[in-house]
Amino acid sequence: MFLQLLVNGIIAGSVYAILGLGFGIIFSTTRTFHFAHGAVYSMAGYLAFQFCVSWQIPLTISIALSLLSTIFLGIAIEGLIYRGLRGVGASSMELLVSSLGLFILLQNFMIILWQSDPRVLPVAEAIRKGISIGGIWVTYLQLIIIAISISLWGLMLVFSHKTKMGKAIRALESDPEMTELVGIDPVYIRFLVYGIGSALAGVSSILATMDVGIDPNSGIMALLIAVITVIVGGIGNYSGTALAGLLLGIAENIGIWKIPSEWKSSIAFGILLIFILFRPTGLLKKT
Repeated sequence: MFLQLLVNGIIAGSVYAILGLGFGIIFSTTRTFHFAHGAVYSMAGYLAFQFCVSWQIPLTISIALSLLSTIFLGIAIEGLIYRGLRGVGASSMELLVSSLGLFILLQNFMIILWQSDPRVLPVAEAIRKGISIGGIWVTYLQLIIIAISISLWGLMLVFSHKTKMGKAIRALESDPEMTELVGIDPVYIRFLVYGIGSALAGVSSILATMDVGIDPNSGIMALLIAVITVIVGGIGNYSGTALAGLLLGIAENIGIWKIPSEWKSSIAFGILLIFILFRPTGLLKKT
């Protein structure tokens, strides 16, 4: 039982890690609490379902269209809302309230379009088949989820430390004013991070929709998990965020071994509280 819960936790933690990476790159770069990130997450899953099931578009094309739409949505939120608010001198609190309002608007829009029923994205039966390894049951889809999570974490590290754009993002994180003086366009960088962050939210949403399904209310829990992983892992540290996502997934799934499943989400907040009190810098410091 313990080993099965451990594996289940790693699978859940893999999705949490991708979620945290998406929210983390946005928050650490722009210092905007992007509440609408949760709505972007939900929208990706529903769009993939709409393309694939309602419009009968092949799954791979549906996933690509969903991710492109999600990236466009994230960039549009930055360009049409946040950038305008910054232009008139809006405070961080005003940006947060605006983002919360946008989240509620998008969430209700999804309920109008797709109702509140959960949706599951159909995948090939061969991928849903499970295998037993030493008494531990896992599906090929879940193994794919773990592999994608590890790959995206590695790509984020390489992008951040080895590419010109990644270094520009890190520069904006560290010193926004100096960034402009050295010729880096902060407007372009913000568009870039909202695109990347939204794409990562889209990937995590589509994987979750394939595995366990999604509903309009999934966005708020996804947002809270993303925030917790970023704080616990260390703001601006991608490895710490990925590790925190894994830790949360394992802790939640092992926790329900001894306590009712209704208390599952409280475990994540308990971990957050412990880190805020005893290690506010997170698991790993920013590199």
